[in-house]
Amino acid sequence: MNLNNEILREYSRTNVENITNYIGADKERFAELMQIFLDGGYVKTQRSSWIVSECAKKNPSLITPYFKNFIDKLHEPNIHDSSRRNIVRIWQFVEIPEQFIGEIYDICFRYLASNEAIAVIAFSITVCYNISKKIPELKPELRLMIEDLLLKHQSGSPAIKSRAKKVLADLKKK
Repeated sequence: MNLNNEILREYSRTNVENITNYIGADKERFAELMQIFLDGGYVKTQRSSWIVSECAKKNPSLITPYFKNFIDKLHEPNIHDSSRRNIVRIWQFVEIPEQFIGEIYDICFRYLASNEAIAVIAFSITVCYNISKKIPELKPELRLMIEDLLLKHQSGSPAIKSRAKKVLADLKKK
């Protein structure tokens, strides 16, 4: 399969699933996909981000060598919203290496106070919460931020409200 051609051929769930299944747990195929995601230009990066996310969800160990690349990608000017969304989505369901925890927490915490897309904020709630379970000193700060977030979005996004309320309830228990 020619990943470049397949990514450009069709932007659909079916195509994403086909490419994800083709890559499977194969590190070389995933490396090829990551090369497209990191250097493929605006459209290829945007389209491949969904596939990277699906691959990481199915085989989280594939992304271990790429944490620094994801962080660097988020610092690029004019990054497509889908790339940002899918990177933060990945971080929800993977074990974040110790050396990246602080920087990833800072990135996601800033998203909570920003005007980012709804999904980026919702995923960032989960990432920050997961990190706070490892570093309990972060919980008071996170709790305050989530309370503010709920006030800001009280008549807004159900995704943010639902996730924030669930995390906040858990933070208050502990």
